[in-house]
Amino acid sequence: MATKDLDKAASRFLTALRRTGAGLETQRQRILDRAANAPRLLPDGPIEVINRTGDTGNDLDYYVFELARLQDIGTSLAKVFGRALRPQQDLIDAKDAFEASIPRLRELRNPLTHPNDDAKLDNVGWFNSVISLEPDGRASDLVDPRYEHYVAAMAYHTRLTAFLREWLAASMGADPPRRLGTYDPQA
Repeated sequence: MATKDLDKAASRFLTALRRTGAGLETQRQRILDRAANAPRLLPDGPIEVINRTGDTGNDLDYYVFELARLQDIGTSLAKVFGRALRPQQDLIDAKDAFEASIPRLRELRNPLTHPNDDAKLDNVGWFNSVISLEPDGRASDLVDPRYEHYVAAMAYHTRLTAFLREWLAASMGADPPRRLGTYDPQA
């Protein structure tokens, strides 16, 4: 049940954002490190080709989970803080940029989390990014932790965190805590 205490909610959201940000950073670094250390199949060729044999893609899966968690935090935060978000156009813009950069996030994340007997992931491949193999033979990025998807996620994360910190700072300014040792039970 919701507490209706927006200061406590802000603290809870900050904790969730801290964990999600750390998860995104950790998984991204593991993906980058694995790619950097993978054997080169054509070391002198014009296109870098690396051997990802044996890589189960777990780091990419966890990266996708963290992106979805970030999206969920933003959605929940908007519901909890309601009217307070309306004047926060930059927060809305960060959400829109994040969702526009990874429009098929839920299409990928949901069958990863809840596998069943359907074809939702049949045309999906795991490399340094998660790609969709299109019917015309092209490949399109669903989630790529190396570039703009990561930048959009971290911009959204940063803006959500800043909003919550601003909220708590304003709240403490309106009702500053008493100094230690000055407790008055009559107050």
